[in-house]
Amino acid sequence: MKHRAKKTKFESFSQRFLIISMVIFAFGITYVRSLESSYNKVLQKTESEIKEIQDEIDYLELKKQGMASFSRLSNVASEKGYIYNNESVASSTAENPQQ
Repeated sequence: MKHRAKKTKFESFSQRFLIISMVIFAFGITYVRSLESSYNKVLQKTESEIKEIQDEIDYLELKKQGMASFSRLSNVASEKGYIYNNESVASSTAENPQQ
């Protein structure tokens, strides 16, 4: 029969510390992955909302351009009893004119 060498206090402490560290590491990795997954879901939802709002802005821009067209202005003017003269209207393509 061979005798086992008796462990010192440092060796037993080191072994316990290693096991506890590995368990904490495993739980930590699981927690971080879970947290990352939940943040990804929130990010996808936010990106979806941004895309939806951007599409709405694009639609409103197109609608605004249609409302400001010269043919529409002519129709509205004639409905109100005015005469629309295209040459007397100044056109600007700038969103915010420079002063």
